[in-house]
Amino acid sequence: MTTTEFRTTFERASREYDEEFKRALVAEITSAICKASMVTDSDLRVIALRVGETCEALTTLLISFAAMSPHFDVPSHLREFAENTAKRIRRDVAKARAEGVWDHHFGARKGGSA
Repeated sequence: MTTTEFRTTFERASREYDEEFKRALVAEITSAICKASMVTDSDLRVIALRVGETCEALTTLLISFAAMSPHFDVPSHLREFAENTAKRIRRDVAKARAEGVWDHHFGARKGGSA
């Protein structure tokens, strides 16, 4: 997907929740992370994923974007968002680890560090 295809119109951006936009945004973010993670000192195409730093950066961005929304001025809305997000992280990470979703692509079961 090119940047032009990813961009949206104001009319579309101001409509209801857009699942297609979310998927495109996830793809763009993933691409940026992979591009930033490519090593420069190898003849091979190697990506060294810095999982801790990436999770921290994404958490910082999540908080920053949530802070832009007046919806979260209501304490109960913020609490519900935080609780639901925490539940989703616990559930989906455990499920992905149990299913071995990333084992083949990134050797996630191998352990170790760069």
